[in-house]
Amino acid sequence: MKYIDADGHVEECLPTFSDKYLDPAFRPLRPTVIGRDGLAYWVIDEQMFPRRVGKGCNNLGTPASYDGKPTRHTALKPDSIESMELTDIGARLRSMDEEEIAIQVVYPSLFLAYPLTSNTALSTALYSSYNRWLGDRLSGNERIQWAAIANLDDVGAAVQQVREAKSLGASAVMVLGTAGDLTFDHPTLLPFFESLAQTNLPLAVHVGWSCPALNNIYSHIYPSGVIAFLVPVMMGLVALISGGVLDRFPDLRVTFREAGCQWVHFVLERMDHRFRRTRNQLSTFHSQTAPHHDLPPMEYVRKGNLFFSTEADDVLLPQVIDLVGEDNMVFGSDMPHGDREPFVVRKVKERKDISDSAKLKILESNPARLYGLPL
Repeated sequence: MKYIDADGHVEECLPTFSDKYLDPAFRPLRPTVIGRDGLAYWVIDEQMFPRRVGKGCNNLGTPASYDGKPTRHTALKPDSIESMELTDIGARLRSMDEEEIAIQVVYPSLFLAYPLTSNTALSTALYSSYNRWLGDRLSGNERIQWAAIANLDDVGAAVQQVREAKSLGASAVMVLGTAGDLTFDHPTLLPFFESLAQTNLPLAVHVGWSCPALNNIYSHIYPSGVIAFLVPVMMGLVALISGGVLDRFPDLRVTFREAGCQWVHFVLERMDHRFRRTRNQLSTFHSQTAPHHDLPPMEYVRKGNLFFSTEADDVLLPQVIDLVGEDNMVFGSDMPHGDREPFVVRKVKERKDISDSAKLKILESNPARLYGLPL
C-alpha cells in the first residue's frame, strides 16, 4: 500500500541559511550554531534557541549537530544526522522504508518557536530562506514532500511566500495556531488566507509556541509543552470557524497537526454550545454578540475540508471518527523528533477498535486528498 505520513520533520542546519538562499541584506545577521555542554543552540539576533528553561521556554530538535557531530539529545535518536537534516535524502528514504512510509510531508523544527526575532524583516528573510532551501533540496523528489512557512507578522510578505511556495513545489503552508498574539480571524490576515485559496495550497496549523502571551506564563518546559505548545492549535480551529474565515474561503483545506485528536470532541462540543446560546439568546438583546459565521460548527467539519491528526495510540480515536467521520483523519510519524513513536504505520494497522476502511483512509486516501497527492 502507498502509506502517506502527513507530518514528518527536518532538523534545520547551517545550509538552511546559506548565501544561496538567504537575502543578501541579512547575511550579516545569519543564524549561527554554538555548542555548550554537549548540546547545540541556534543564535539568532543574539538570542539562543532552543530555550529549555526560564520564561517563554521551548524545546526544539534542532540543531541536531555541532561541528559535524551529533549532540547529546540527538545521539539518543534512531535516525542518522543525514536523515534528520536531509543532507542525505537516501538516508531518510531508508528510514521511511523501514516504517512502511511511501510518502512523507516534511515540516520545520526551528520555526515551531515564536518569535525567533523581534526584527520582522529578518524573520521574513529566515522564513523565505528555509522555503528556498527545502524547495531546492527536495526538488523533483516524489516521496518527500514539504510544507512551506509564512511570516504572519508581515502579511504582505506572507502572501508573497505563499506564491513562491507554490512555484517551489510545496504541498502545504504551515503556520502555528496564532499569529503571535493575534487570532486567525483578525482582519489584517485575510490577504494571507486569500492567497492560500488562490493557489489551492492547504493550510497546516501545527503545534508550536506561537502565542507570547501564553508562552510567557511558563518557565518550565513540562507545563509549557502541555499548554503553550498545544492549545494554539485549538485556538486556530476556533478562530477559523468563529471568525467566519471558512465562510469567506469555503474551499480552503485545513489540517490540524500533531496535537493528537482527543481534544476535538471537547472543542467542537463547546463551540456548538456557545454558538447555539449566542445565536438564540444573547444576540436577541445585544446584536454584537451574534456569531460571525453562518453554520453550526460541525457543519464545517462535515464539508470534508478539515483534517485532524491522530497519534497511533489515541484512545479516543474511535469516538473522534464517529464524530467527524473517517474521511477527516490523517496520521503523522513526527520523524525524526525525539518524542516520536517508531513504526506508527504498523501500530495503526494493528488497532482492533477501528475499521479496515478507516485505517486505509487515515494512512492513504485522506492525506492524499489533503495535500493533493496522486494515489
